[in-house]
Amino acid sequence: MILPDLKNIENQEPINAPDSKKGFIYVPSIKLYVSEEKTLHGKNWYQTHKELHKQNLQMLTIKQFAEFLKFLKENPNPKHEKILDEILTVREPWRVEWLDAYFEERKDGMYILTKNKTKAKKLSNYLDEDREPGIDLDYWLKNATSQGLPPKNTPKGSLYYWCPEDGRVARFYAYSDRAVLDCYRDPGYSDWSLGVRSALAHAKKI
Repeated sequence: MILPDLKNIENQEPINAPDSKKGFIYVPSIKLYVSEEKTLHGKNWYQTHKELHKQNLQMLTIKQFAEFLKFLKENPNPKHEKILDEILTVREPWRVEWLDAYFEERKDGMYILTKNKTKAKKLSNYLDEDREPGIDLDYWLKNATSQGLPPKNTPKGSLYYWCPEDGRVARFYAYSDRAVLDCYRDPGYSDWSLGVRSALAHAKKI
């Protein structure tokens, strides 16, 4: 995928954003341009962060990813539906992408580290048990915690959810029998099916 020219992008008005950057979709709620396609396949979580930084791009946090999905669902068109199908539909082949979330157990509870582990925040009011299946996708997207996780009272549904564990990172994937919000993956793992949906790094983050 050809990356957009980043020159003067910070001065552009958000109202023009959806059509202004080829290959990216502007999501107003997070003020980010999000890539339509995954890139950097076959790299682990650390390598992906390093490569994105070189390109002045960033990895989506769980919250930003949820806002991206919600935006696509609330603004249906053929392009958005194609992206949602790629991310969410339970079918072959395996489709998986990294998210910017590293989890760390401390004396006072579980923390989420974002911005490639440079920003830490204690998790609260999140669903701290696995659901196989699952949780309600739309409820999660509309009611995600400030860190992007499903809240404790999330109703049951078809989306599998594996809760945070110490020393693990997050990713989202779907294949022939399930779609999963997975918060206990090995950050050192790599696979050619695994990529990242990048966003322009200059934009305001949540």
